Order: sequence, then C-alpha cells, then structure tokens
Amino acid sequence: MNAPQIPIDPVDLGRLLGQRRAFGALGGRCSAAHAQLLRRIRDEKLFLPLAPSWRTFCGTHLAITCRHADRLIALLNRFGPTYFEVSQLIGISPRQYLAIEPVLREHSVLANGEVISVLPENAPKVLEAVGQLLREARRPRRPARPPQTFHARVADLTRRGRDIANQLVSLYNSSRSERDREIVVEAATELRLILMQPGLD
Repeated sequence: MNAPQIPIDPVDLGRLLGQRRAFGALGGRCSAAHAQLLRRIRDEKLFLPLAPSWRTFCGTHLAITCRHADRLIALLNRFGPTYFEVSQLIGISPRQYLAIEPVLREHSVLANGEVISVLPENAPKVLEAVGQLLREARRPRRPARPPQTFHARVADLTRRGRDIANQLVSLYNSSRSERDREIVVEAATELRLILMQPGLD
C-alpha cells in the first residue's frame, strides 16, 4: 500500500528551513561562546572554589567529561570561533575544516574567486563550495621531485626550515594561554637541539 500523500506548503517549508538555518548560526555562535567560557574557567582556575580539580568540576558542575571540555577548548585554540559557526552551519569535522582552512576568511569562504559569507541564507552555497574544496583536497597529488643537486637540496631544506620557524613564531604569537606558548617553545627548542648535534657546529 502506498502511504498517503501529505500536501506540502512551499511557503511553510521555506519558513521552517529559514528557521533551521537561523538556529544553526545561533548554535555555532553559542558553541564558540561556550568553549571560550570553558577555556577561561580552566586556564584561570576559576573552578577551584567549587572543585579540587578540573576533571571533578567538569563532571559535577558541567555534566560533561573533562576530555570533551578540553577538546572544545583545543578546537577553539586551533581554529577560533569560525570553526564552530561553519561546523554548525554545514556539519563538517575538524579534519575537513583543516582541509578547507586555507580558503576561509573571517565569516566567509573563498571558492572559485567568489567570497561567500557564512550566513544561514548562504548555507547551500557554502555547502556546495566546501564539498568542492574537500573533493579537490582528496585528489592524489603528484609529489614534488626533490632537487637534484646538493646546493639545491640545501636551499630547499633551508626554505622549508624557515617556513616551519615562521609557523612556530606565528603559533606562539596567536597562543592564548601560557601552557600553549610553552608547548611551542618546547618544539622550537627540540629542533634547535637537533641542529646543534655534533657534526653541525
């Protein structure tokens, strides 16, 4: 037996879809604000009057695991509030976000030379652009051939090392907590110690 056909009111459906997109955008901003509050409570140890540890505070007062709270804070530290807005609007994972991050601007996506604002009414266009970017990111790329001469190899390694050093400096400057800055300094120190090994001095 065929199910009875329910008449669809296009105006009513359009209104419901618009409401859903508006709630999604609001949800993304709320998720980012939630992560910012968690980060402040944890980093400034504001939980201590209520609980002896961050783990206990999360379970007792937030009803979430410490691991989940730390994951939200890590996403905020790594990607900023835009991740939560884009993720809520079109439902992408952190890994997918990482693949499209180079074409993201503040509250917009750059695709095919067009800047698309991350707004509820643009959700279909944003989804299409992100889908195309993810398909391109999955395509296997032919690895670049290594330089042939010794001098060219040294120059290539120097350039790549400089890029890594600049990225570490940028990460240090954008870090929002002392612990994150310490991690960057530890990584830079490890690289420095490797270069200072006997035979390179």
